[in-house]
Order: sequence, then C-alpha cells, then structure tokens
Amino acid sequence: MVNEEFKLERLIFNLNALAELGEEITSQKDFQRVVKSSLFLVMGTFPCSKGAILRYDYGKRAAYPIVSKGISCDADAGIALPAEAVSEMVRHNSPIDLKSEGGFFSSETEVLEKFGARIIAPLVVKDELMGLISLNEKFSGEEFTPYDLKLLSAMAKHIAVSLHSNSLLRKLVHKYSENKGLYDGLRSIYYNTIHAFAAAIDAKDAYTNGHSHRVSAYCTAVAKEMGLRDDDIESIRIGGLLHDIGKLAVDKIIINKATTLTLTEHIEINTHPVVGYEILSKIKFPWRAVAVMARSHHERPDGCGYPDGLKITDIPLEARIMSLADAFDAMTTDRPYRPRLSFEEAVYEIKNNLDLQFCSDVVRPFFSLIRKEVKKEVEHPCVTPLLKEHLDPGDVTRLVSNFLAS
Repeated sequence: MVNEEFKLERLIFNLNALAELGEEITSQKDFQRVVKSSLFLVMGTFPCSKGAILRYDYGKRAAYPIVSKGISCDADAGIALPAEAVSEMVRHNSPIDLKSEGGFFSSETEVLEKFGARIIAPLVVKDELMGLISLNEKFSGEEFTPYDLKLLSAMAKHIAVSLHSNSLLRKLVHKYSENKGLYDGLRSIYYNTIHAFAAAIDAKDAYTNGHSHRVSAYCTAVAKEMGLRDDDIESIRIGGLLHDIGKLAVDKIIINKATTLTLTEHIEINTHPVVGYEILSKIKFPWRAVAVMARSHHERPDGCGYPDGLKITDIPLEARIMSLADAFDAMTTDRPYRPRLSFEEAVYEIKNNLDLQFCSDVVRPFFSLIRKEVKKEVEHPCVTPLLKEHLDPGDVTRLVSNFLAS
C-alpha cells in the first residue's frame, strides 16, 4: 500500500512537473529565461546537480550550450556530432544512457566530462535535431529507470518545440534583416533619384536654388499641422520636390528673364504644370497625389488659375497646400523681376488674396505653425529656419494673431 501511495505521489509530482514545463515553454518570457527555467525544472525532477541545454548547429556539426547549471565550461565547448550520429538520434528520438549507449559520443569524452554528462536527451522536432539535454548522475546515486527516461523524453519534446520556435523566429528575423537591407538600399536609391530631379529643376533658375526643397518642407509642415495621415504627408513631401519638374521642358532664358514676359513666353512657362503631370503620371509612385499636385499647384480658389481653371471645391487639398507653399517661397526669395518681400509684406499679400489665390483652410494652419515656431513651442521648427530674415517673435505673434482673428 505504501509503495502504491509512493508511486501515486511520484506520478502526481511528475505530472505537475510536465504541466509547469508546458506553462513555462508557452510563457511570454524571453527565450533565454524560458530555456533556463526549463532546465531547472528538468534537473529538479530527477534530481541532478549538473545539467545543460544545448542547441545543435548543423553548419558546425556540434551542439553548444544555451544554458547550464553546475558546469564551468564556456559557450564554445561544443559536443561534436557527425551527420550519421545525428540521423541515428533523430530516428530513435529517446534519451541515451552514456554508461550503456555512449557510442555516438566516444570521441567526445573530454567535453562530456566537463558537462558531467550521464544522460543525453535529443531535442527533435519534425525529424530535425534542435539540440540536446545533458544531465549528470542523480543526487541519490540511484540509476535512471526506464520510467525516468520516458518522463525525460516527454519533457524533451516540450523543450524541443521551444527551440524550434526560436529557430524559426531567428531565421525570420535574419530574413527580415536581409530584406530590410535590400529595401533600405532601394529606397535610398529611389529618394536620391527624386532629390537629383529636384536639384536639376532648381538648377534651371539661378535665382531660386533650393526652391523645390523649401516648398517640400513648407508643404510637409502644413500637412503635419493639419493632422494628415503619414502616407499623405509623405506624398506631399515628394510632390513638393517634384512639383516644378515640367520646367525642365521650358527654355532656361524664359525662366531667368528679368523683364516682362511676352505672351508667347507666358504661354510656354504656363505649360509646365501639364508637362509635369504628363511626366509624373507615367511613374508608379507609392503615393497617389504626386502627379496631381504638379498639375494643380497653380490653380486658384477663385477659378482664375491654370491649367484647368479649377475652383476651390475642385482643387485637391494637396494642391491647395502646395499652391500656398510655392507662392510663399516665391514671395520671400529674390526673383529676377523683383527682390524678396519681407515676412510682414508676405503676410499682407496672402491676406489680401485670401480665398482668391490662397485657400484659408491651409493658410490658417500655416501661419499658426509659424507663430508656434517663433514662440519655440515646436521641438523641430522647419519653416522659420528656411526664411532669409530673422523673425522677431513679438512681431510675428502680432501679425499672425491679427490675421487669424480676422
């Protein structure tokens, strides 16, 4: 009766150990902690003073410790296993008592002594050796029974699944890193090409070097201030860089002419939005509005813009933002036909043309942002650093506050 009770208690203990191991393996702890806890559970079940869980490296044909207890060997102490030994272990998939079945490891006596190994349990998933469990003699000096080996085999299956999952994750992370590297390289080339186009556009006009980059920055700032989605903000940023690409087809003499343009010259320079649209609409951008911005950035809410004479309800929001950014940069930089306007003069010019040339739904957030920047309420200002004059915070606050209140 006592013997039966002992067997029952032991069975309950072992079932609890398996349950704890299963719970540990499926926990949200980091992998190293999971494997360490698993080893301690295994060693406590039998119990042993020395143990290790090793990962098998197919490239090096050796198993290396992930975690260990009671062992002084370092992580480079690997147990060599040739291909035939691995195949045999996978086929049998059961613990090996080195006293009676040590043939696989006859050449690894020195390493096994460092591990204090008496029992080696293979960790196998889907006919793949994931690693090994190494255990030394029991504290009690008792032999490992067939029942012990069956229990260890059950525990090994749990741990093998954990190693397999981690292996898949590591491969996935490695593949992700490779793909991300390729993506980042292609993305860099893509953006460098866009910036090269912007530089080529600006190079046609000796007076507006950097115009495309400033327009892009102003557009991006307004889009962020208006709370647009990240994809839309990026679309506007790229559109700002390329909005004048149609000028590449316009005679450089016309672009840089300091005197009044003739009717023919006006007609030619006013074709650049359509030419830009024709160029950009043939490119498969990941953003929807780049070509539309190039076509419509000279449209006006009063319907007097070009090339399509759109009115405010028909002008895309991105183009309304770009129209303001383009005009604001034109006003605040030197042009062949006039010197730049001061910030105050630009504010009045925009105010006088509100809802005629400029849409109030984008003007107000733009000036609100500038006020925040001069009052140092913005961590990374991107409009005021690009202006060619130092802005007095008090003057700007007064001007913008009066504008927004009107």
